[in-house]
Amino acid sequence: MDGAAKHGHLAIVHWLHANRTEGCTERAMDGAAAKGQLEMVQWLHSNRNEGCTTAAMDAAARSNHLETLLWLSENRNEGCTIAAMNLAAKNGHLPVVEWLHEHRTEGCSTDAMDLAAADGHLDIVQWLHTNRGEGCTASAIDNAAAGGHLDVIRWLHGNCKEGCTAAAMDNAAANGHLDLVKWLHENRKEGCTVAAIDRAASEGCSAKAFVNATAAGELEILMWLFAHHRHQLGRDRLRIYALGKFYILHWLKMEAGTSEREAFIGEVNPLAQA
Repeated sequence: MDGAAKHGHLAIVHWLHANRTEGCTERAMDGAAAKGQLEMVQWLHSNRNEGCTTAAMDAAARSNHLETLLWLSENRNEGCTIAAMNLAAKNGHLPVVEWLHEHRTEGCSTDAMDLAAADGHLDIVQWLHTNRGEGCTASAIDNAAAGGHLDVIRWLHGNCKEGCTAAAMDNAAANGHLDLVKWLHENRKEGCTVAAIDRAASEGCSAKAFVNATAAGELEILMWLFAHHRHQLGRDRLRIYALGKFYILHWLKMEAGTSEREAFIGEVNPLAQA
């Protein structure tokens, strides 16, 4: 019955209810709410005693089922958690976020703005900044960089004090966002700390940015990083990650000096023997 309810098969739920004794669990109404199956939710409420959990409203909010969300709020007592607004924000459901803000008291956490920024929902980010007090963390810019959301990053940079970390440029490099790599290089003023594994520091990126760009085969980004942050190169790592990407190894051979050529390529690059 749980599965049939989740997928909206009301006739099957009716039959199971009338002819079987196994019944269902709270997952029946939780699952139906997650899918926006309001008729199913209402039937279970009227004919079964298992009820639901806070997951029902949380999931309805996440999936933009506002009508189901309203009904649950008015007819059930389980309520929701901060996950409702956090997940609605992540998925760009502004009307749901606004409704939760106006009609519920659970609120949200910094995850709401962080997740909205990561998925490029600038309207949500701006609304949360204006109407809520939780704010965001450095993860907002860091993860927006991974998605290439330059408009979000520009707005956060100009309106929020949390800044970002080395992960911002690392993420942008890994995902091929050269415009973002350049913007971060030109506009970051707060400096950053580098992950301990990198054992280095710079104004805009860590050695991981080079590793990410090399592993992803992003030669254009690697060339730009090489020109602006050459001192950050993690040579042994680059050599490892470049295996199988001979066009990158060839570029490294042509670009690097004698000592660097040996460190980068050595015996692993067939082109070095050409």
